[in-house]
Amino acid sequence: MTSLLLRSAVPGLLLGFVVGRLGFTDYGELHRMLIFSDLRLFSAFLLAVNLLVLVFLTVGKGLVPTRSTFHRGLIPGAVLFGVGWALTGACPGVALVQVGQGSVPALASLAGIGVGIGLRQWGRTK
Repeated sequence: MTSLLLRSAVPGLLLGFVVGRLGFTDYGELHRMLIFSDLRLFSAFLLAVNLLVLVFLTVGKGLVPTRSTFHRGLIPGAVLFGVGWALTGACPGVALVQVGQGSVPALASLAGIGVGIGLRQWGRTK
């Protein structure tokens, strides 16, 4: 249990530190990235995505599903995720980093994430 916690916590803390230092927790920085007026964060995001693609191609065999599934909740869920990200400036990982930095408004982001997870669970039971 302790080794699992360390294997998860250490990379998570490192990622949170890097994400915070790069500026992904700053709404203004994120807004400039999304409207393409400042490509610094966009470049960092693309670099991270490409790095993960390389990792999955080399060591991640079997970690990524080979068949994608499309269901009726995908589009509304994606829209809600995007709207939430645009309004709060936080995806789920960044919201946790913001809370760690002492941002009180990030608690509203986490509450929205919780509601979204609850709606997904509720929708699966229908």
